[in-house]
Amino acid sequence: MPFNMPMQDIKKLLKKYIAGKCTPEEQLLIEQWYQQAGDNSKADVSGLPFEQLESSIWQQVQQQTTPQPKRVPMQRTTLLKIAASLLLIIGTGMLIWLPRPAKENWQEVFASKGVPLHFTLDDGSQVWLNAGSGLRYPAHFTGTDRKIELLSGEICLDVKQDPARPFIIKSGQVSTRVLGTIFNVRNYPQLAFLQVTVQQGKVAVQADAQQTAAEVVVLPNEQLTINTASPAVSKTNVDAKAVNGWTSGKLLFNNERLDIIAITLENRYHKKISFASPSLSAYRITAGIEATDSLQEVLEVLCLANKLYYTTAGEHITFRKQPI
Repeated sequence: MPFNMPMQDIKKLLKKYIAGKCTPEEQLLIEQWYQQAGDNSKADVSGLPFEQLESSIWQQVQQQTTPQPKRVPMQRTTLLKIAASLLLIIGTGMLIWLPRPAKENWQEVFASKGVPLHFTLDDGSQVWLNAGSGLRYPAHFTGTDRKIELLSGEICLDVKQDPARPFIIKSGQVSTRVLGTIFNVRNYPQLAFLQVTVQQGKVAVQADAQQTAAEVVVLPNEQLTINTASPAVSKTNVDAKAVNGWTSGKLLFNNERLDIIAITLENRYHKKISFASPSLSAYRITAGIEATDSLQEVLEVLCLANKLYYTTAGEHITFRKQPI
């Protein structure tokens, strides 16, 4: 958050944050600003025990913002410190920060459905988080490596090269290690597999949490598919730029599974998509979708080229196979 932001705007943003009404971009802005500024803590208020200071400021926050309790985010401790810090700035015009335990350095961000998120990590690595996806990461990388965690969904990373500190992304039982590259990790809970796709550079994938299996190296335009219910893995050649097309607003499906396409459309258009027959989920489809295309246009293109049709019931769409 820019330090020259008008105080009235800070107050409005704080109230939105406490009420849980911030956009993902606003939430990320507040939390990143808080984490970054926390390294320059002043000791003006550190004379009081933390618990006493916390209680006092929380009362002030409640008095000035009067949020509805049911709308306060679940991570109360994190919210409290951010809100309290903002309140102190509003009240004094000074940058005064509460001491924060190092263990709270991690933060989570979720991209709303229909709105992919793009931001930069502490080391300069670029992150594109697909709509409906969640990521956990530290505000500042410390130690000998750089670790983040994909909670669910899909992420594309352009990793800043740093041979001394390998970049590691964990998702479920799978860890992917990289020194510097552009790659994609896809792990949706609706699917029984996880995929790692490399656009530039190379990555090494550890497919089990116990790290007993050998790492699998994935090269440019290769996609590694890992069965999440077993150690089975397979590698195929793909168009990695097409896989990452969503980062620029386009959806480029090159021989892609229909179940993956369905999840992508669900997150973009806020609909529920299912299949009349389970076998349809493995259909392979090639198609291109622009950001301006309506859902109806997309569905018609997918069905026309693959002998399918669809039915709708409210917000629910079902793909069906055309009768012979």
